[in-house]
Amino acid sequence: MRTSISTQLVCLCLLLASSVVSAKDIRYVSDQLTIPMRTGTTMNHKILKFLDSGLPVVVLDQSEDEKHLLIALAADESKTGWVEASLLMNAPSAREQIVAIKKKNQDLKNQHDELKQQIADLKKKELKLAEVQRTLAQLRKSAAKPILVAEENVELKKQLEAEQLRNKHLVAENVFLSDENIKQWFMIGAAVSIGSLIMGLLITRINWKKKDRWA
Repeated sequence: MRTSISTQLVCLCLLLASSVVSAKDIRYVSDQLTIPMRTGTTMNHKILKFLDSGLPVVVLDQSEDEKHLLIALAADESKTGWVEASLLMNAPSAREQIVAIKKKNQDLKNQHDELKQQIADLKKKELKLAEVQRTLAQLRKSAAKPILVAEENVELKKQLEAEQLRNKHLVAENVFLSDENIKQWFMIGAAVSIGSLIMGLLITRINWKKKDRWA
């Protein structure tokens, strides 16, 4: 059990050590205009490049007297050289910080302007959406009227058909009643004619004798 615990502690220590080793020591060129990066630690060594103020570099190693550092450019770590340790800072220069702050402020301002424009666009879209909704409401209201009119027309059509059917029945009844009246009048006329004929025959058969006044 103790062996496993000790093994875990050793592994943890190795991991911490590896993380420390792998972590890059980033430093920045001082506020001086430029500093030389040489092939070695003395003034006699060849100057490889002049580094501008604020340029970030990666510390790879240091001299025994800790006065010089072996560095690599953060932008291109294949380019290495030695510089004086006193000419490097642990943080960007004030000028670089001001530039970074200004850039950040400008970015925030741009984001603010973009958000402001997005809000304006959203308001326009809301107005358009409200207008579309009003138009749809009017269209629905207008569309409901023809539906109501059509329903009323259907109802009126049904009533008209019922009235027409009723009129047909009334006309048929009138025709029937007219036929009956005609028949009745025809029978009455025939009866009167027959009665007149019979009366005429009877009258011609009667012997009318005049009384003699002198008898």
